[in-house]
Formats: sequence, C-alpha cells, structure tokens
Amino acid sequence: MTAMAEPAPIARKLHPLLPAGLALMGCAVVWWLSYYSQWQGFAHLDVKFACLNGEAMECDNFQDLIGPTVLPVYSPLALYAGIGLTLVGLYLTRRQKV
Repeated sequence: MTAMAEPAPIARKLHPLLPAGLALMGCAVVWWLSYYSQWQGFAHLDVKFACLNGEAMECDNFQDLIGPTVLPVYSPLALYAGIGLTLVGLYLTRRQKV
C-alpha cells in the first residue's frame, strides 16, 4: 500500500492592510517607549507599560513629570488603529481566493 502524500499548503498573498497595521502598531510602541522613557529612562517599564493603552491613572502623573517636550504626548489611538488594520488585513487575507 502506498501512502498518499499530503498536498502542499497553498500560500496566500498577504493583503496590504496586514503589514500596514503591523507597521502602525510598531510605530505606536516606539512612540510610547520614546515618550515615556524621557522620565528616568527605561526604569519602571512595568509601571509605564500600563500607559500603552492609556487607561492607567499613572499616565497622567508621568505626563506631568515629563512636562513639555519635543515629542507629542503618546496617544493609544495609533495602537488601536494598527490593531484594527491588522485584524482587517488578516480577515481579507484569509478570505482571498487562491
């Protein structure tokens, strides 16, 4: 008896929204890291990590401690937009006909 070989999986072409969303999420993380590292560098990243989505009460305290700066105040909207684009890109990539 001969074993049937499994067909090779067909590679789908990524929808352009997927890498765009991932890039936007990466830019948001770099923006967050560069903004909040202005106060005591990379120390206390565990506390500052809560500011990635902007919901922690400490974020306002950190922003007051940082004060005026060249960088704009971090906003999680870029992160949320990147997550949305990535999810839509994944859906559209999965939905493509091969």
